Formats: sequence, structure tokens, C-alpha cells
Amino acid sequence: MEESDNLEEGDNSDETLVQLVATHQSALRGFVMAMMPGSADVDDVVQEVNALVWRKRREFEIGTNFNAWMLTVAKFHVLNAWRRQRNRRESAFPEDVLAKLVDQAIESSTAAPPSRHKILWECLERLRPTDRALILRRYFDDSSIKQLAAEAGRGVDSVKMSLYRIRNVLATCVRRRILQQRSLS
Repeated sequence: MEESDNLEEGDNSDETLVQLVATHQSALRGFVMAMMPGSADVDDVVQEVNALVWRKRREFEIGTNFNAWMLTVAKFHVLNAWRRQRNRRESAFPEDVLAKLVDQAIESSTAAPPSRHKILWECLERLRPTDRALILRRYFDDSSIKQLAAEAGRGVDSVKMSLYRIRNVLATCVRRRILQQRSLS
């Protein structure tokens, strides 16, 4: 990659980075919210990531996947925030599970088309924190329904019904948002 592809002092690349950060804010916020369900620290972590992205801006190479780069920065901040929460006994995820969830969320977010990814994260944000945590544990961590039921102290059928209801809420939200997006185009 040529030197001119990197962000450098004094050129228009700072403007480009500002545009990229602004474009990807909802994906960043959704990512952090999904990884920290119900946490009061989401806004702080998003701000920390934005500040760190700015400080590391010269490491980002224009023409590469900004969203993946920014979410990698976010990953480490989410893990640190989780550690702070764990010390306050607020988080429901063991550290190794959270690390796996974060890695899988980054992979899926960079593979999905940006508009659908954004819509899904926005719909995930709208879920109740307990519902979002259940979906993340089931589909990102591949936890079995039996395992989820045991952890929650609920019956297997109850967890199945909750997952069914949450999937329907997500599907309806995504369909509605896509239709809204198309009608605005």
C-alpha cells in the first residue's frame, strides 16, 4: 500500500476519517449495546472508542474496511468495560464467552451488507436487555436451549417460547425498517 493511502497530518484525510466515524456511529453504538446489554456504560465506551479512533487515525489505511477496524478498537474497549462491570457484578457473561461474542459480532458485522447490518443492530438495540442477552447467548455463543434454561432457572419450553417471540420481534422490526428504507429511496 502506498504512503498516500494512510491518514497523514495536514491533508484531507482527517475530514475523511470524520465522515467515516459519523457514517458508522450507529453500527458502533449498536455493537457496544449488543455486547453490553443493559449497561449504563455504553455511552462512555462509545466515546472512548471515538477518542481512541481519532488518536489512532494514522494507523487506519484508506481503502480498507473502516467498520471492521473501528469494531476491533471497540472490541478491546468493550472487554475492558466488561471487566469494570464484572468488578461491580453487573455483567452476565463470563469473560471468555464475551470475547467470543465480540469476535463473532465483528465477523458478522463486516460480512453483512451495511444497510442490513445497521438495521439489525438498530432492531437489537430496541430489544429489552434481557431479550438481547438471550439472543446473543443463543446465536453468537451457540449456547443450547437447555443450557440457557438452566442458567436462567427457567424451563426449556419457556426459553424456546421466549426465543421464538424475540426472533419474531426482530424479523418484524427488520422487515419494517427495510420497507421504510425502500420507501424513502
